[in-house]
Amino acid sequence: MMTFVLTFAGFCIAFFLLSVGYIFARKIIKGSCGSIDDIGEERVCKCEKPCFARRMKMKREEAKRQREQMNKDLGLGE
Repeated sequence: MMTFVLTFAGFCIAFFLLSVGYIFARKIIKGSCGSIDDIGEERVCKCEKPCFARRMKMKREEAKRQREQMNKDLGLGE
């Protein structure tokens, strides 16, 4: 029983330290090979049609590009 308690306490301490490190560092949790951004993939899945959240993100990015282009055309700030 003592082995279980010590093991459980060790895991709790490890998770606590990991969460404190994440809270203060605010870094994206990555695997040993990095994240999907590192390999330049636009989508993870091979779906024919992107999910709703992805479509909304794509619309926001397109609207942002259009606003930036319009500001550039009008000679407004960078």
